[in-house]
Amino acid sequence: MYSLELTCKPEDSDLIVADLWEAGTAGIREEPAGEFVHLIAGFPSNALRQQLLGRFAAYTPAWRIEHDTDWVQYTRDAWPGRLAGKRFFLCPVWRDEPAPAGRIRLLHNPGLACGTGEHACTRLALEALESTVFPGCRVADIGTGSGMLAIAARQLGASSVIAADPNESVLAAARENFNLNGLQALLAAGSASAIRTAWADVTVANISGTVLLAILEDLQRLTKRNGRLILTGFTEDELPVFTELFPSSRVLVEGEWRCIETGCE
Repeated sequence: MYSLELTCKPEDSDLIVADLWEAGTAGIREEPAGEFVHLIAGFPSNALRQQLLGRFAAYTPAWRIEHDTDWVQYTRDAWPGRLAGKRFFLCPVWRDEPAPAGRIRLLHNPGLACGTGEHACTRLALEALESTVFPGCRVADIGTGSGMLAIAARQLGASSVIAADPNESVLAAARENFNLNGLQALLAAGSASAIRTAWADVTVANISGTVLLAILEDLQRLTKRNGRLILTGFTEDELPVFTELFPSSRVLVEGEWRCIETGCE
């Protein structure tokens, strides 16, 4: 076995982990390093060395021979069930512990796509969904990634949920997670522009501050008058832009990450 070690900022790790899985890693472990994070990914052969070093050149890559590391077990140990919000228990498919009393068990296959609950913004969006989704409502999840927000909306009682993402391979991962939870998926290959005007009672988008601002008009268009918008994927530094646009919004906080829940007029 061989390993690729990368050094990144904590806020970048979720996307890099998804890229490592896409590159074919056998498993990943994460180690804190002061203000940074070391991601150490195992690979079964030396064949991809040059390609991987080039692909992740921005993260000070180091390639090493590993002798006794059980990468599959490392990965499974690194993904225990996690609490999210007041009502959810995010559980990798290989773990069988029951959900704590009063919590909804959301099964997922970590590493298939971004948004499995490891990132603060996923947890913030789940918390916001708890207070906005009501039985029979319609929810649009824009940039769905793993599909966990869309799955959570269904579990909270939404009658219809559209999970949209421009990356079709990501939609395949979302479909698998829907199946794990015994739900049917309504998936759309596209972004907010793919959904008709005033379709959603609740629209959630966990993307990035820059992308959210670029598609904000469409996010508002597809949301019903007096519906709710949940926007996350941005940091404290970016928050003033959103609070200026939505001065009456509720702000949710975890570490340096922010989420706003606001009405749509």
